[in-house]
Amino acid sequence: MNDLSSKHDLERRFAKLESQFDNWEKIKDCADQFIDIMLNYRQSGHPGGSRSKVHAFVATLLSGAMRWDIRHPERTFSDRFILVAGHTVPLIYGTLPVLFEALRLKFEQTGDKRYLVPDAPHRALYWEDLTSFRRNKGLPGHAEMEGRTLFLKFNTGPSGHGSPAAAGQALALKRAGAGEVKVFAFEGEGGLTPGAAHETMNSAWGLGLDNLYYVVDWNDFGIDPRRFSSVMDKSPREWFASHGWRVCEAEDGNNWESLTRALVELTNGANPRKTPSVMFMKTRKGRGYFKFDYESHGSPHKMNSDLFWKTKRTFIDKYSVRFEGYGEDAPSDPEDIREQMYANLKVVADVIRKDHALVDYIAETLIALGESVPDTPRTFKFDVSKNPLKDPRLYDFEHYPPELYAKPGEKKPNRAALQQFGSWVNTWTRKEYDRPLFIAMSADLAESTNIAGFAKDFGEETGYGWYDRDTNPDGTLLPQAITEFANAGISAGIASVNFAQKPYDEFNGFLSSCSTYGSFSYLKYGLMRLFSQVAQDSEIKVGQV
Repeated sequence: MNDLSSKHDLERRFAKLESQFDNWEKIKDCADQFIDIMLNYRQSGHPGGSRSKVHAFVATLLSGAMRWDIRHPERTFSDRFILVAGHTVPLIYGTLPVLFEALRLKFEQTGDKRYLVPDAPHRALYWEDLTSFRRNKGLPGHAEMEGRTLFLKFNTGPSGHGSPAAAGQALALKRAGAGEVKVFAFEGEGGLTPGAAHETMNSAWGLGLDNLYYVVDWNDFGIDPRRFSSVMDKSPREWFASHGWRVCEAEDGNNWESLTRALVELTNGANPRKTPSVMFMKTRKGRGYFKFDYESHGSPHKMNSDLFWKTKRTFIDKYSVRFEGYGEDAPSDPEDIREQMYANLKVVADVIRKDHALVDYIAETLIALGESVPDTPRTFKFDVSKNPLKDPRLYDFEHYPPELYAKPGEKKPNRAALQQFGSWVNTWTRKEYDRPLFIAMSADLAESTNIAGFAKDFGEETGYGWYDRDTNPDGTLLPQAITEFANAGISAGIASVNFAQKPYDEFNGFLSSCSTYGSFSYLKYGLMRLFSQVAQDSEIKVGQV
């Protein structure tokens, strides 16, 4: 496709979306209110960055940029979403209930099972659930891949930690022949300052992850009063482009036209070099919250304060509603507070329910998006009716090849056993299942730690070799540099992609392995802690690192 036809195609795609802006605006308005009310009555959470991302999140979910099925978060080949800025999880809690409410109402009206969310009491996120935010056994304060938020595909919160996990998931999909499945990662500029972000930028380019899409909220503030631009030179364009990424820009991330043009370019623009892509957008932290920039980061308005009620004024005038206790101090009794919270959440929900055209738009768009998810991509390489992890021969150490054992009295380093096992296990699964079991990597120490065995021949059986994005995309040893932290996250991401036909019951995918010297092993802790949480709590089964 030449440049002229490419621009025409992008313009055509944008024109088809322009008519949806009015619906997106009302969805955004309701999401804003859910965020405000939830945080007001809990007196905890992060309003600023949550509000500044709402436009981008709504457009990503409903424009067709992301193929996903809200009813079935377990579907293997849905595009994946990782909220790298995990502290802005009120964004998720504010937006998804708007969509789930439309499906709930359509099912009530029609009884049509297309609108039914299976096991809705545990899988759907309704507005009533917001009363449990940051309470025992309720909605967590940071992003978690479990229960009502299986839409999220990794646990995040610590700054930068979600970035390498997103790269790992993109790698697992590409290596399995499902590179058409996109991985979306939402982050802010503050989260790009940790080393993990830079390690991920380098790694994602080196691995050729053209199915990885970043959306960066550039609002220039974190928690402290100084601007990030006072300590970070230039803009996200230079930060990512210098690492080889394809860069798109929205001059105003809180304007539907500016944002959507950039989003269309991000997901549909030409990418001949097959690089990862990023869209960054200028926003105002605390947009519409009357508490802006760093002050809006992790501190909601005082309960029922004048400023809180001021955030309701525009909504009241626009939709002719009345909030319970408007303009009054908060009730003193905890149960009265909860009742007022419930009543005011319901006010917003009723705005959705009474707009039948909006409900129809949301419901039909969600169904169409769900139907756009492929059951199996044409290029997918695995026969998932077979699972090597359920093969008892894999664990029958008494019948492993004799080459895996040193002879009595023979002196060998432990790492030699790792090399022998690695070369045997991947060549064995290649022979028996036409696939590797392990994807391995090291921090420029693959041969030194003998983890390179996972790519080597074993006897007469041929190994997969080093991964190369151009010449050997089937390789099983990733060419990582000195990136211990990113390697731990990439490994966790790889093992979080489940290709099983019944992902709630079993895991069928890649296991991963990463090595370094013992003195550097502390760099792996953060991602292993998050992955252990996913393994314990996620109903979708994950693998092992």
